[in-house]
Amino acid sequence: MGSLTTAMLSVPRTRKAMVGIIGAFFIQGLLAVAWLPRIPEVIDHLNVPFSAWGAIVGIAGLGGLVPLLFANRLINRWGTRPLLQVSYLVAAASIASFGFIREPIIFFIALFIQNFGYGVFNIALNSHSVVFQNRIGKVILGRFHAAWSIGAASSSLLTGFFASFVSLDFYLLVVAAVSLAVCWFASTLMLSPSEDGHEQEKKRAESVPLFKTPSYVILLAVGLFCAVMPEATMMDWSAIFAKRIMHLSPALQGAPYTLFVVSMIASRLSIGKLSKRRHLSRVGQIAATMGAFAVSIAAVLGTLIGGVDPLLSLGVTTIFWILTGLAAGPQVPSYFSMAGSVDTMTTAQAMSRMSLMNSLFILAVKVVMGGIAQGIGVPFVFVVSVVTFTGASIISGIVVKRLKSSAAQAEKEAATADQSVDAFPVTSPLAIVSESEIE
Repeated sequence: MGSLTTAMLSVPRTRKAMVGIIGAFFIQGLLAVAWLPRIPEVIDHLNVPFSAWGAIVGIAGLGGLVPLLFANRLINRWGTRPLLQVSYLVAAASIASFGFIREPIIFFIALFIQNFGYGVFNIALNSHSVVFQNRIGKVILGRFHAAWSIGAASSSLLTGFFASFVSLDFYLLVVAAVSLAVCWFASTLMLSPSEDGHEQEKKRAESVPLFKTPSYVILLAVGLFCAVMPEATMMDWSAIFAKRIMHLSPALQGAPYTLFVVSMIASRLSIGKLSKRRHLSRVGQIAATMGAFAVSIAAVLGTLIGGVDPLLSLGVTTIFWILTGLAAGPQVPSYFSMAGSVDTMTTAQAMSRMSLMNSLFILAVKVVMGGIAQGIGVPFVFVVSVVTFTGASIISGIVVKRLKSSAAQAEKEAATADQSVDAFPVTSPLAIVSESEIE
């Protein structure tokens, strides 16, 4: 098994696997966002206040936390592809049920199960993509996360378009069925269990108890939380902000998120080029600083102008939603890329540990955000984005300093091996094809 995982991939196999991974990220983003622009409708169906809604989405996040305790073991035993197929089926079936539910407790259970499925799927897919990135020896994770964003943007546009004349239950049922078929096909193109390197990584890993998690992994976990939160805030609250504060029509309530995610796509597609000039964490640091200013201005102007003229409010804030998306683009890819650089842990193990702590933070913060929206006002939930953007900037700066010496050594070794000096520091990179061959 080990010899198979270390063998060089052919150029056609590399391209095929890349198409499969991109397809999986795309369809995950499409399904995950399919119901988000219609959250106001879901809240109306459930007839719950914002505080209860915040508690539902926050506590249901435990569903995504549970798999992080054992997903890496499943990957070590079965590989990533089988887990992708089964976990997506669970997530798709759950989302398909959202439009039919009218009881808060039943919705909570369905959302919990959906988060559970996506929890396994996220670890398997991101582990798969980081290992693939390591195998080809270049920074391409931004492309995969851009594919997720493209799927999310497409879903936001489609959901907004159909909102006025297609019922939520029928729409989610169709989207779930189609996305499940696409995901299954995409997974067949990806690396098989004999190719994804899980056996090779399992041999180099050490058993690291939860309470002895390396401080570096804890730092990355906090950074990942700060990276995820601005994006999560837009997903959970932008449609509510657009409806309740900016007073936009149902067809336009997904506009702020669409602007955000489209610009995030452009940002993530630029990561490869940007990381050739600056370390990816440095790119994230600069972008996060910009994001903190952009999202605060968008929330303030949207609040001040929304009550006067909704369309003017959207027009004035457009540039700031775009800047927020550009800033969010590099954040998650930079921290996920680093999961492949922890010496004593497999990629899946490090990523699971990071995601476990990240999910705990998000669980608590989402509940608090519901209370903020209910007790103070919806615009104030975006203070969380300002704070976490700032945190991401600070932690990225710490990561850059920590990796400075090791990056210099990696550049020296890469130059000796006639590899790109801009490759992100990863575990066991194997250069197999040139950039021109796989683009």
